[in-house]
Amino acid sequence: MGRIAITGAASFLGSRLLRRLVEQRTPGGVVVVDVTHPPAALHSVAYHLVDLTLPGADRKLLEVLRQEEVDTVVHAAFFTDPRRDVTYSHELESIGTMNLMGACTAAGVKHVVQRSFTAVYGARGQNPAFLTEEHPPRPNERFFWIKDKLEAEEHALSFARRYPQMTVTVLRLAPLLGPGLFTFYTRLFAKRVVSVVMGYDPLLQFLHPDDALCAVLAALEKRVGGVFNIVPRDTISLLTALHLAEKVTIPVPHPLAYALADAAWATGLGEAPGGFIDYVRYLFVADGAKASRELGFEARYRSREALMDYLAYRYPDRYRDAVSLAMGALR
Repeated sequence: MGRIAITGAASFLGSRLLRRLVEQRTPGGVVVVDVTHPPAALHSVAYHLVDLTLPGADRKLLEVLRQEEVDTVVHAAFFTDPRRDVTYSHELESIGTMNLMGACTAAGVKHVVQRSFTAVYGARGQNPAFLTEEHPPRPNERFFWIKDKLEAEEHALSFARRYPQMTVTVLRLAPLLGPGLFTFYTRLFAKRVVSVVMGYDPLLQFLHPDDALCAVLAALEKRVGGVFNIVPRDTISLLTALHLAEKVTIPVPHPLAYALADAAWATGLGEAPGGFIDYVRYLFVADGAKASRELGFEARYRSREALMDYLAYRYPDRYRDAVSLAMGALR
């Protein structure tokens, strides 16, 4: 394997991957392509300032990839939370991915690993118990946070079909939950009182960050193209998760829940727009058999373990001993 370039190296998953690759590879084997400089301690990393949202980003990317003789690209420049500036998000995730893929094909990159999300399937009442990679993604059209990620997938897979000499691996990760994270779900579990949709208790999947990192490393090693669900070993219901976190729940009728979420989002007080209510109302549980079969990836942590590990990190005095006992029993 030649040199590896990483976009989104300042993100939570990207930064962890960067450190692991620096540990594993010879000096100078990793290139960061980002708007944020890598940590000074990683002095062996080559850095190039490239903003994927700017005109001419594709030409700049091509120059960098050729100059650094990059063989493999890990594309992790995606927002893990909804953004109010939907234009910027679209430019970064959808258009930025198209520019990156164009540069990769022109530079002769052999393998691209792209981060994605199981949320692209959409949360719907008609979803099967476990969504396989063959199930067509159908997210809420008004929820731009997910729509942009699906467009990014479509760009990547389109280039893979047109240029079969370049292997493209898309990893649809379940929602991450664990120590050090700051996302919609961690903020949800940081509240004392949580609103839930009356009459609904969907199953959820929480992927531990350690498992997410292992999945990316497995994809880099196997170099198999296609879409892969990266999910934990089991599921957990929303109400069970909130009960374990000792939260007080307030049931809200679903028409009111959507309206309240949109109103709070519009005023700058909400965590996500109304479209996110689908994801705490309906299933979007994915099947991980393909990743197990073709990538050799098996999650080490269960959803409950990921939750408890986060709680021990967030509330060490309250949960540390309970988490140790619970995780020991689960194993």
